[in-house]
Amino acid sequence: MDSDNTTNFTYLNRDGVWPGFKRSGLELLSDGSVALYSLPILEGDLPQELEALTAPEFPGGIAVDADGTIYYTDPDGDRVMRIGGCTGLVEPVPCVGGHGDAPGEFDRPGGLFIPNYRGSLFVTDVGNHRVQVFDLPSMQLVDIWGQRSVTGTEPSSDAGRLDTPCAIDGDSDGSIYVVEIGNKRIQKFDRVGRVVPSFWNRIREQDLLVDPIGVSVTNQESRTLVYVLDRSLHCAFVFAASGEALTDDAGKPISIGSDVLKQPLAIESSDESIYIGDNEARRIFVFKPADGYAYAGDAVGYDGPVAALELDGKGQLLVEPGSGLPPIALASRSGFASSGALWSKAIKVRENKVTWHRLKSLLTKTGDGAHLRLFVHTSSDPTDRPAVDLTLSNPFSDARWRPSTSLIASDLDDLFIGGDPATLLWVGVLFEGDGSSSAVLSNLRVEFDHETYLTHLPAIYSEPAPCGDFLLRFLSLIESFQSETESEIRSLSSLFDPAVISSEFLPWLAGWLALELDENWSDQQKREAIAHAFENYGWRGTARGLTRALKFKIGVDAIVEEPILGAEWWALPAEENGCNCGKRIAAKKEEAWSDTSNSILGVTTMLASAHPQGAVLGSTATLDQTHLISDSDYGLPLFVEVADRFSVMVYRGQLGCAETLAKVREVIEEEKPAHTDYHLCIVEPSLRVGYQARVGIDAVVGGDSLPTGLGDERGTILSGDAPGEVGANSRVGINTRVAG
Repeated sequence: MDSDNTTNFTYLNRDGVWPGFKRSGLELLSDGSVALYSLPILEGDLPQELEALTAPEFPGGIAVDADGTIYYTDPDGDRVMRIGGCTGLVEPVPCVGGHGDAPGEFDRPGGLFIPNYRGSLFVTDVGNHRVQVFDLPSMQLVDIWGQRSVTGTEPSSDAGRLDTPCAIDGDSDGSIYVVEIGNKRIQKFDRVGRVVPSFWNRIREQDLLVDPIGVSVTNQESRTLVYVLDRSLHCAFVFAASGEALTDDAGKPISIGSDVLKQPLAIESSDESIYIGDNEARRIFVFKPADGYAYAGDAVGYDGPVAALELDGKGQLLVEPGSGLPPIALASRSGFASSGALWSKAIKVRENKVTWHRLKSLLTKTGDGAHLRLFVHTSSDPTDRPAVDLTLSNPFSDARWRPSTSLIASDLDDLFIGGDPATLLWVGVLFEGDGSSSAVLSNLRVEFDHETYLTHLPAIYSEPAPCGDFLLRFLSLIESFQSETESEIRSLSSLFDPAVISSEFLPWLAGWLALELDENWSDQQKREAIAHAFENYGWRGTARGLTRALKFKIGVDAIVEEPILGAEWWALPAEENGCNCGKRIAAKKEEAWSDTSNSILGVTTMLASAHPQGAVLGSTATLDQTHLISDSDYGLPLFVEVADRFSVMVYRGQLGCAETLAKVREVIEEEKPAHTDYHLCIVEPSLRVGYQARVGIDAVVGGDSLPTGLGDERGTILSGDAPGEVGANSRVGINTRVAG
C-alpha cells in the first residue's frame, strides 16, 4: 500500500477515499470520514391510533408547497387536507372534494404532486380514472387529464387515457409520471398534459414491470432517475427519462429491495437515499444509491402502515399512515444503522519486515450510544488473510483477528499491535450504535519501527523474558498516556506563532512583547499586531512608525511631515578667490562656490530666525531682537524654530465617525517621542492660499465655497461669483461683466 514509506508511520485514509478498504453498513461523508448509514428517526412518540391501523389498499399522497404548507389525502372522506405552513392549522382544502364524478369531486383521491414550474396541485382521482389539477392560490380547478372531456370518468387503456391512477410524481423538466393500477403501467405526460407514448413503450419492451404501484423521480445534474415500485415483484426498478432501465456492472437491470420487501406500497427518493414503505413489516426501509442501492436499515422508531412518503426539503421525511391521519415527521438523516464494518486489504509499508507498533483511530462521536472496536492481524504470508463474515454480528470473528479489547461496548481508539516483525498488516474496524448515534472515523494512523520507552531502560530489560512482550506492552500503555503531553511538547513552538496559536492565548503571547491588544480588534488584527510588533518597535518614534500605527489601529491614511527636513538656509555665494585665510585654505585647495541657482531667497531657501552665533557685538547684536548664547549652543538659532516638531495631516473624508478624531489624537500621543510637539491638520476639500496650497497633500480642489474674510484663521479661499449665462444672471454691470 505504501511500500516506499521513509517515515515510521502512515495514514490509511488517503485523499478522503480510503484506498484499499471495503465497507459494509457505512457511508462515505463529504469530508472523507466514514460513519454508520444515516437513517430517518422518529423524534417524539407515535400516535396511539397506529397500533390498530390496518394496511391501506391504495397509495395515499403528500405534497409540500413553497411556503411549507403540507397537503395530504383523506381517501375515505374523498377530500384533500392541509396543514398550514405558518399556522399549523389542520383543515380540509376549501371548495375541493366531496364524493362524486363532477369536476372538482373525488372518488377516492390518491397521489399528490406540486411541480416546481407552476403553483398547481395535481391529484390522482382513483375511482374516476383521471388527474385533476387545481390552482394553489385559489384552489380553482384548472385542468383534467386522462379523459376525453372534463365530464368523462370512464377507464381506458388508450395512450393518454387512465385506468385507476394511484401515484404521481414529476421531474425538473416539467414531465409528469402517473402509475395506473388498472392498466398496470406508468405513463409520462409533458407539462401541458400531452402523453409521451415512447416512455411506456420502451419500458414495456424490456418486460420488467408486473404490477407497478408507486413512482418517485430524482433530478440529478446530468440525468433524471425514475424509480418505479412493483408490488408483485417486491422491488423497485430504476429507469431513465427515456424509459431505458438502468443496469449494474453485470449488465442486469437494477432492482432495489427484493430481499427485504414483502408488501411495498410507497416510495420516495433523493440523491442520498431511497425510502420504501412496507406494510407487512410496518417499516420504512432505506437503500443507498452510492453503494449500489445497498440496504442500509429501516427508519428508527417508526412502526405502522405506510400509504405515502415525501421529503419536505427541510430535512424531514413525512409519512402518511393512511385513513386520513395527518403525516408523521421523521428527521431524515438523524438516525443511524446499528452496525457496520470497515476492513483493509494487506498493508505493506516497506519491502522488508517491520515491527508493527500501534494503530490509532482519529474519530468523533455523535452520541453516547456509539462504539468502535479495532482489529489487526500481521503476517508475512499474503495468503494468510483473515476472513470477514458479514452474516455474523461480529464480522471479525476469525481467530486470526486480534481485537483491541474483548469488551463489546468498548471505546478504545488505540491498539498496540506488537508481535514478531512482519511485512503485512490487515486492519478491521467494527462500528456499533443504538440507532441514535454513530462513531465518525476520519482516519487511521499506523506506527511501525517505533522507538519505545524500552530503549531508555538498561539493556537487561531488552533481553527475552518468560512473560514474552509484557514489558513492551506495559511501557507502550504508559507511553500512550503521555502521547498528548509529548505531542504538545513537540509543538511547543506553535504557542509562539501568532498565526496558529489559539485565540484565547493571544493576550498571553502579546504580553511577551509588552503589546497591549485592543478588545475591539478581530482575531486577525490581533495576530497581525503580534506578528509585526518587533518590527513596529523599531519604527516607533518616527514618521513612518506613526503612519503605520494610524493605518493599522484606526484605518486612517495620514501624512506626517517634519519641517526640519525641508529647512534650507540662505547664504550669499562666495567669491571665487575667497578670503585670504592663509595656508589652511590653500592646503585644502577648495573651489569657491559661484553658482547661485540653488540660492533663491523665499523659493529654495529661507532666513534663519537669528544669527547662529547669537548676539555679536558690533555685528549681529540688536537691542530687543538678539540674545546671547553659549559656545555649546552655537548654531541653535538655525534649528530651534523647526526642531522637535511635526505635523499630521488627515483628510476629512476619513473622519466619518465623531470618535475617530479623538482616536487619532490618542494614537499620536502614544507613538510620538515625549519631547516633541505636533500639529494636527484636517485637510478640508478646498484650496486655501497660505494654508492649504499643495494639491494632493494638504489641499483638495473642491466645489464652490464661500469667500473668507480678512483675518479668518482658515486663510483665504479662492472663490467668486459664477459666470453669467444668457437669460440668467446676465445684467451687464450688475451681476455679470464683459471679460477683456
